[in-house]
Amino acid sequence: MRAVLFYERDGLDEARALAETAGYEIVETRPVPKRPNPNFYISENMLKEIKEKETEALLVFAEMKPRQLSNLTKELGDRKVLDKVLLLLEVFDLHAGSSEAKMQIELASIKYRLPMLRDYFSKLKTGEQQGPLGAGVYGVESTIRLYSRRMVKLKRKLEELRESQRAAILKRREMGMPQIAIVGYTNAGKTSLFNRLTGGKQKVDSSLFTTISPKRTAVELKGKKTLLIDTVGFIRGIPPQIVEAFHVTLSEAALADLELLVLDLSLGERRFLESLSSSLSIFRDIGISGKPLVLALNKLDKVDVGESRRLREMALKEARRVYSPVLEAIPVSARDGSNLDMLTDTLLKGISG
Repeated sequence: MRAVLFYERDGLDEARALAETAGYEIVETRPVPKRPNPNFYISENMLKEIKEKETEALLVFAEMKPRQLSNLTKELGDRKVLDKVLLLLEVFDLHAGSSEAKMQIELASIKYRLPMLRDYFSKLKTGEQQGPLGAGVYGVESTIRLYSRRMVKLKRKLEELRESQRAAILKRREMGMPQIAIVGYTNAGKTSLFNRLTGGKQKVDSSLFTTISPKRTAVELKGKKTLLIDTVGFIRGIPPQIVEAFHVTLSEAALADLELLVLDLSLGERRFLESLSSSLSIFRDIGISGKPLVLALNKLDKVDVGESRRLREMALKEARRVYSPVLEAIPVSARDGSNLDMLTDTLLKGISG
């Protein structure tokens, strides 16, 4: 599907990667406006230009207000309109394997679409526009009630899953099996490192969010039986709706005995430090605090030794400034296995107390 993509400052690479992962062919890119139009987010001149283009979709990689999203949808007719959250949910849906992941995605989608439906409903009651798909006032009101009931049901089921998950985690802990959560920015190489440490063959490719449901594998780290958990990847400026909907998945990281944060050394200094800051911010959002933290600075094979040492020192200083305890930062390569023995020793120290 051919699409025009609007992106936030310094976010073109991530926005394009997400769009292409979801199957869109990007024919044009533009930065989002510094001052969003209150009615359409993009300017009316831009909207007029897009109407004249032969494309099937408009992707705005930013969070729009419900009114802006509904107005754009109305103006562009049959063309698909997605903002940052809806695009993320499309990508998640492509990789959702477990019933848990599917429920979380459905819940996030409903919670995000409800305000837009309510905006439609408000306009319908005042006679500003026709109902979506000709549904009329009662059709939209019925849909809102249906969504609301479904949301309550999904929340209840996910809470039950969360309690069951917590019980299973506590049972494994009682059996003396420590748990290490592999967390980090999407595409940093979490799953590649997980495969290296476990000998597994989880799917690895360049598309984003190939891990939606946590992958758990019991492994012996130099004779110590340990459970490794590969979690869903973080993104910069992750919308709160996504964090909330994926609380069941992300809580696995919060309940682990040690956090292994994977960072991409090859990003360059600014983006590398941004990904570290973003990840630690998400730690706070999902309730990770006081757990031993080890930084795995991945893709050592793509940078020289001097650069890796410099970035390691910067990462340690920044991480220890905002989080405690940070045990170590170790440059590694999941591709060729560099320094994995050193990383394993550090993990063992961390879970041994």
